[in-house]
Amino acid sequence: MRAPLPLLLAFSVGCALSGCGAVQVPAEREDAFTAAVAAQRAGRPVEAMAAAYGYVREATVDDPRYDRALRLLALAAEDLGLRHAASLWFLEVARGRRAPALLPEAIRGLQRALQGPHDADALVTGYLAVADIPGLPEDLQGFVDFQQGLHAARQGLDDWADTRFARLPPGSQWADRAEYVRAVRLVSVRALPAARALLERLLARGEVLPRDLALDVRRSLARLDLHAGDFSSAIEHFRLLQAEAPGDPELLLEMAWAHYQAGDTRRTLGLLLALDAPIYSDLIAPDRFLLEALALRRLCQFSPARAAAVRLDEAHGAALRDLYAGVPALRSPSLRVAARRRPEVKPLSDLAQALEAEAARVEALATRMGPALAEHLRALYGHGRAVTARRLDAHLRTAIDGLSEELLAAEEGVGLVLHELGVALLRGRRRPLGAPREAPPPAFAPGGAQAVFRFAGEFWTDELDDLVVHAEDRCIE
Repeated sequence: MRAPLPLLLAFSVGCALSGCGAVQVPAEREDAFTAAVAAQRAGRPVEAMAAAYGYVREATVDDPRYDRALRLLALAAEDLGLRHAASLWFLEVARGRRAPALLPEAIRGLQRALQGPHDADALVTGYLAVADIPGLPEDLQGFVDFQQGLHAARQGLDDWADTRFARLPPGSQWADRAEYVRAVRLVSVRALPAARALLERLLARGEVLPRDLALDVRRSLARLDLHAGDFSSAIEHFRLLQAEAPGDPELLLEMAWAHYQAGDTRRTLGLLLALDAPIYSDLIAPDRFLLEALALRRLCQFSPARAAAVRLDEAHGAALRDLYAGVPALRSPSLRVAARRRPEVKPLSDLAQALEAEAARVEALATRMGPALAEHLRALYGHGRAVTARRLDAHLRTAIDGLSEELLAAEEGVGLVLHELGVALLRGRRRPLGAPREAPPPAFAPGGAQAVFRFAGEFWTDELDDLVVHAEDRCIE
């Protein structure tokens, strides 16, 4: 039977790119090394990896080319998208220090690995954060010193962290990142004015500041403004963040709370409406339903407020029922799925997914790699997946505990809102006591740049996160 044409085309393209059948590795070790170098230079990573592994498995660590062969393995693995394997081979070169000339390249390989899902225990905690690695180029030395200072700060070893941070080149991105760590430490000890001053100095560096760091600095300033009750300044920081980092559901939720505290309930509802976009479905934040009910209650929209309150059960009812039934945390599918999306778990969750994808990539290339290299990579990824699964379960326990507290707190808040709604129906349409003055509704005039939509049925909000809900204020002052 003839194969379908698309399958034949895909097979032909795959063979054109990497060839079909196992790579022929020279039997002589020196010839294998020469073949690995030639294949790497010619852009044939499968051949380079197979030949380099053929050399390594026949050599010892005392062989003068052993680390150079490991380097070829790592570079070829990177080219094939096997980031985890590449990081471990770079780590072996760096730890061995048998070839000092290769150390900077190995550290750069680890630096690249840290930019995506990675085994932080092996790369950072087990090496970069604790090893003595002198004599690197200035930018790499700054990277290593920052990693060591950051690790020390996370352990509460502030003096050691400051010693490492003091070595960073002034004006470098690593010195700026160290200043941000200091600001976070100041916040943790409630030295808020000093923390704000440090954050504002960082933000004043403008375009020199790395983009990801600038976003963290601005978000921290917004949160400090919220804590101080300066809602207008907080909202301005959030607005600039929204323009610089669109598509962040946690940012939209923080903005919604800021507008609610400032008395702009309709803007609050618009931001919550935006969170219903499919692109934001991974957000696990039980308090969003409580906030929606509170916002509608503030406008004396009693029936919509009640409907919003019960959405908590629609979204997280299964998890709540598991909690009340005493289902062990790790055996609750609802709680596990929700907890894997939490920020504190996401790095490990991303690593687990990346390892699965890379292991599948190994299987797809196994025939070309040959049995020896394929089995080595299967063992490497099998170990990585098993270790990551154990760590993930440990982190999930903690995350599920936090999520459970948030779910129960949100449910309690929803219960109070429902009770208050029942009382309000008897007392008349009065705004809740202590509510700030309500912002006036937006004015819509024909023409201009504004548009008014009446949604019916399905709609998408991933490109419409600047919504305002034109809800009637039914309260009687």
